[in-house]
Amino acid sequence: MSQGNVRASALTIAGAYLFLLFLFVWPVVDLWATAWPPRVGNLEWRYGFLGLMTSYWPTPLLATVLSMGLAFVLGHRKTFRGLSILCLLWALFVVIVLILFPLDAIQIRSATPEENRGILQVSAVLSELKHLTTFVILTFLGWGGWKTVGRMSSGKSKTSEKSDLTAEVLKAQKRE
Repeated sequence: MSQGNVRASALTIAGAYLFLLFLFVWPVVDLWATAWPPRVGNLEWRYGFLGLMTSYWPTPLLATVLSMGLAFVLGHRKTFRGLSILCLLWALFVVIVLILFPLDAIQIRSATPEENRGILQVSAVLSELKHLTTFVILTFLGWGGWKTVGRMSSGKSKTSEKSDLTAEVLKAQKRE
C-alpha cells in the first residue's frame, strides 16, 4: 500500500533526529565514563583511552550516516551541511589520534614484558587500522556531503519534488 503524498509530521522528524542524536552522544558519554577521570599526561591512560575509543566509533558513525540520510531525503540543507562540517572536524580529530596513538604504542611497547609484546603489537595495529578506517569514512562523508549540499534543491524535499513531477506528468497525460 502506497502512502502517496503523505508527509511525516514535524514531531516524527524531530523524534528521529533526537533518536539519532542520542545514538551519537551516549557512546561518547559511555567512553568518558569508562575512562574517567581523564589523565592525558599519563601514557598508560592515554594509550588505553585511544585504543578503547575504537570500540566506540561505529555507533556514532552509524548515527551520523543515518542523520545525513534523513537530512538528504527531507531536503534539510542546513542540517546536511552541519553534519558534513561535523564529519570534517571529527576527521581532523582522528588525524591527531592517528599520529599520537602509534607514538604511545611505541612507548608502551618498550615498557611491556617481552612475552606480551606480540599481543600488544597486534592490538595496536588493529586499533590504528580502525582509526584509519574511521578517518577515511569521515572524510568521504564530510567532503562528499559538502559537495552534495550544493546540488540539493533549496526549500523542497526530494520526495516533494518527485511528487510534483508525478503530478505534472499526470496532468500532461490527461491533456493528451
